[in-house]
Amino acid sequence: MKALALLLAVALSAHADDAPRDPTALPPALRSAMAAASAASAASGVPAEAADHAIRQVVFAGGRAYVVQRGRRYAVGEQLDGARIERITEQAVWLRESGQVRREPLYGGVEKRPPAPPAGSASGVRKSKEKP
Repeated sequence: MKALALLLAVALSAHADDAPRDPTALPPALRSAMAAASAASAASGVPAEAADHAIRQVVFAGGRAYVVQRGRRYAVGEQLDGARIERITEQAVWLRESGQVRREPLYGGVEKRPPAPPAGSASGVRKSKEKP
């Protein structure tokens, strides 16, 4: 019995330094990775707010196109973060800032192309069982 009490006392003293983990807190490994990424972006000169200003959504309503940013719609000709909106399409937004026009793609690396024709239609082979 005394041995069990002694083992229990040793186990409790070993865990006394460990504070209960907050279930809403990020794990330490993730916190350190986020801190390293933040330090790397600060060292490269890219502000952390730049990613927040990226255009992520375009809406078409009533025959007009709008950029949706921070819960507000912006039409062609309006100012968005200091740049005038020149053109809005379903793939990109053109902004004029300091006399320069730049294209901001909505989906980087994605290109819209017409679909390729079906493989069977080019050969002229009919796959239908109907008679001509």
